[in-house]
Amino acid sequence: MDLEHCIISYLVGTEVRLGLVIRGGNDRLQVRGETDRTERVTPKTLLVSHGPASGNEASAMQQVRERIVACQEEVDIELLWETLLDGQAEAEVSFADMANEYFGSARPEQVAAIAQAVLDDPVRFQRKGANMAPRSREEAAEILELRAKRAEKAKQREAEELWLAEALKKPGPEPVAVPEEFEPFIQKCLDFLMLGCNSDIIPMLAAARPKETPRKVALMVVEHTGRLPEGADAFLLENGIHAGFSQAVLAAAAEIAPYQPDDRRRDYSGLVAFSVDDADTREVDDALSVVWEGDETVVGIHIADPAFFVHKDDALDRVAAERPLTLYLPSTTVTMLPERIGCDLASLEAGVLRPSLSFEVRFAPDGEIRDWSFGGAQVKVRHRLDYEQVDAMLAGTEEHEVAAAARALVPITDRLRAERLAAGGFELNRPELKVHVADDEIEVKFIAANTPSRRLVSELMILANRLTAEYALRHDIPIIYRVQDPPSQPVKTLVDYDPIAFINEVRKIKRTRLSTHPQPHTGLGLDLYTQVSSPIRRYADLVIQRQVAAHVEGEPFPYTLEELFEVVGTVDRTSSQNRALEREENRHWLLEHVRRNLMDQVLTAVVVQQNGRMLFAELEAIGERGLLHVRQPVKIGDRVNVRIKDIRPKQSEFILEVV
Repeated sequence: MDLEHCIISYLVGTEVRLGLVIRGGNDRLQVRGETDRTERVTPKTLLVSHGPASGNEASAMQQVRERIVACQEEVDIELLWETLLDGQAEAEVSFADMANEYFGSARPEQVAAIAQAVLDDPVRFQRKGANMAPRSREEAAEILELRAKRAEKAKQREAEELWLAEALKKPGPEPVAVPEEFEPFIQKCLDFLMLGCNSDIIPMLAAARPKETPRKVALMVVEHTGRLPEGADAFLLENGIHAGFSQAVLAAAAEIAPYQPDDRRRDYSGLVAFSVDDADTREVDDALSVVWEGDETVVGIHIADPAFFVHKDDALDRVAAERPLTLYLPSTTVTMLPERIGCDLASLEAGVLRPSLSFEVRFAPDGEIRDWSFGGAQVKVRHRLDYEQVDAMLAGTEEHEVAAAARALVPITDRLRAERLAAGGFELNRPELKVHVADDEIEVKFIAANTPSRRLVSELMILANRLTAEYALRHDIPIIYRVQDPPSQPVKTLVDYDPIAFINEVRKIKRTRLSTHPQPHTGLGLDLYTQVSSPIRRYADLVIQRQVAAHVEGEPFPYTLEELFEVVGTVDRTSSQNRALEREENRHWLLEHVRRNLMDQVLTAVVVQQNGRMLFAELEAIGERGLLHVRQPVKIGDRVNVRIKDIRPKQSEFILEVV
C-alpha cells in the first residue's frame, strides 16, 4: 500500500502521534509530525492510515486530530476494561478489535483514540508487542496498592526533606524536636553512623548539604536533635570508623584459650626480659633481654606472636585485614584486634608466659654482630618499664635489676645507629605532642623523640626488622618490604628541632612505600628493610611474621605473591587515611586546648612559610602552624610575639597577630 502523502497515526513508546508521510518505502516511512519534526516509522509502529491529505496538509492534519480528540472524549477506559474481562477476551487484543468492541466499528480515528486511552492506563492494560492485554482485577488492584504506597512514600520523603532542612539550621539552646513521624529517619541516621548501614537516606543527606559528606550531615542531625549516644566519638562516626567489634568477632576471641608451654619453641622464660613502652601502652609488642657468654653480649629481641592465636582467614584475621592498623586518637584507641587478643593473650604482659618470635643476636665487645638467629619462642617478661624509668637507669639516677643490661645496650645501639647514618641514613627529630582527652578534659604533653631509652629501643626494633628482611631475601621468601627512594638532595640529620631546618629537609625526602621487591630504605641507611616488630598493631607485620615463621618451621608459605599485593594495597591506603585522621584529630584537640587556655596570652611563634601574600607561623606552644597577620615586615625564621586573633578548632584553623 502506497502511503506517501497520507496522514497516519503511529506509536512512539506510549504515545500515539499523528504525521504526514513525505516519503514511502517498503520497510520504513519518513514522516513529518505535527511539530514539523521528521521521524522514521516502521511497519511495527504504524497504527492506522487516515487516508491521503487533501488540500492544505496542515489543515487536513488538524481535522484528523479533532476527530481523534472527539473519539477520545467518548472513551470510558474502565468500561472497556470490564467489557474485555467479562467477555473473556484473549490475552492479546489488537487496537482495532478494541475499537470494534467499544465503538462497534474501527474507523482510523477510533483506533487511534482507543490506542492512546489504553496506553495511558498501565494499571488495567499491559503491552504485548504490537497489541495490548487487559490485566486481571487482582493484578490491577495490586498495582493500584503499590502506586498508593509509592505516593505515600514520596509524600513522606518530601516531608522528611523539609524537616531535615530545618533540623540542619544552626541549633538553639534546646535540641530540635523530632515529630513521631520522623523517628524512623533519626534511627536510620544512627544506624548509618553507628553500624555503617548502607542506608536509603544517603542521597537525601547528600542533597541537603552538597559540600558536606553524608556522614557529616547525619552527625549534624543526631547532634542537633540531641540523639548522639552518650560516649559516642563524633570524630570516629563522621569518618566511618567503628571502634568496637561485632558480637561474632568478640565471641571468636572469647573462645581462644591462653598460651600453654610448648617444648617445640625456644624457651626464654628464664631470662630477665623487660619491655619498654609509654606508661599507657596496652598492646605490648616487644621486649628485650641481655645475657653475657664469654666475651659476647647476647641480646634477645622478643616480638609478640599474635599469629599463634589468629590464623589466616579466620574471623579475627578478616577483621584485622579490614582495619590493618591500630588508630591512636586523643579520645580513644581503635585497636586492630579485639582487646582479648591484642591487649591480653598476645601482649607481652609481665609475669605471664607468652608466645614470641625471638631474635638472638651475639655482639662482640666492640659492638660488631658476630652471629644471629631467630624463630618461634616463648618468653615471660619480668619487668614492664616505661621510657622515663629506663632513662633514669641510663643516667645512673635509678638502680634496677635490668639497669646493667640497659646500659650495656647503649654502646651497641650507638654503633648500629652510627653505621646507618654513615651509610646515608638520616634522622629528623621533632618533639611529639601527645594529646589525651577524657571527660572533656584535655591533657597535652611534649614527648622528646630522641631520648636515650627511645633511641635504644628504636634501634633494636630496626635491627630485628632488618635481619628479617635479610633472612627473607637469602631464602627467597615472599614478603612485604618497606622502601624509600633516595632524596632529591642530601638530607642533613637534625638532632635538635628547628622548624625552618625541619621544613627544608622534609621537602627533600621521598615517601616511604611498601613493595614486594627488595629495595633500599634510604632514610634508614639500609639496603633492605621490612617490619615485623608490631604485629599486634600492624597487619602487614603479622603477615610477614607468618611468612618467615612458615619457612623456619618447614611449612608452605601461607601467602602467594598476589595475596601479598592485596595486603600492600590495603595497608598503603589505610596507612595514609589513618595518618591523616590522627593529624586532624590531634590538631583539633590541640586547638581546643589553646582556645580554652591560651587565648589571652602572649605566645612565641616562628615565621616558617610564605605563600603569596599569606604568612604562616608555627606556634611554639603546640608546634602547629597558623595564618599570621602582621603590620610590619617580617621574614622567614623570625621569632615573634603573638596573640591568637581567631581560632576555630572544628575547622582546624587559627589566626595569629603580632603583638
